[in-house]
Amino acid sequence: MKSLIRMRARKEDDTVELTIGLSKGLVIAATVVALAVASLGYGVIPAESQSKKSGKKAINANQVYSESVEAGDFVFLSGKIAYRQGKVVPGGVTAETKYVLDNLKTALAKSGLDMDDVVRTTVYLKTLEDYSGMNEVYQTYWTKDPPARTTIESGVVLNTSVEIDIIAYRGQ
Repeated sequence: MKSLIRMRARKEDDTVELTIGLSKGLVIAATVVALAVASLGYGVIPAESQSKKSGKKAINANQVYSESVEAGDFVFLSGKIAYRQGKVVPGGVTAETKYVLDNLKTALAKSGLDMDDVVRTTVYLKTLEDYSGMNEVYQTYWTKDPPARTTIESGVVLNTSVEIDIIAYRGQ
């Protein structure tokens, strides 16, 4: 269909009818322009790594991620596992969950936050059979309402049972 604009007035009921027909190409072009303009308001927020603020590296120099990234009022902490001195922390999923959450709590403190500032977590379990053991420990880390959470069964790295990442909010 070609682009067209047609206007027709009807005397009998004092109405005006406006018909606009657009070509497929014009609709696609207009949509692309509208999305580009709308996305300008949602541009990338400059983020600052904790390691840059403190002058120290928060992670091993050969790693290709940051322990923590701040973007506006949000703080994103990379996933942590229970791996210490080249070995998985002994004691199964409950011991690993405690170790991971303690390390996340310490990492949050570097940004001046605590566990009650956490708004979102993702828990990766080696097997969903570990869910109750993880949850038993997990629920003890929040004194107020717990954050939103997703739990996923996945291949956790280095043969650990659990990995957890979090998002915290610095706002009021």
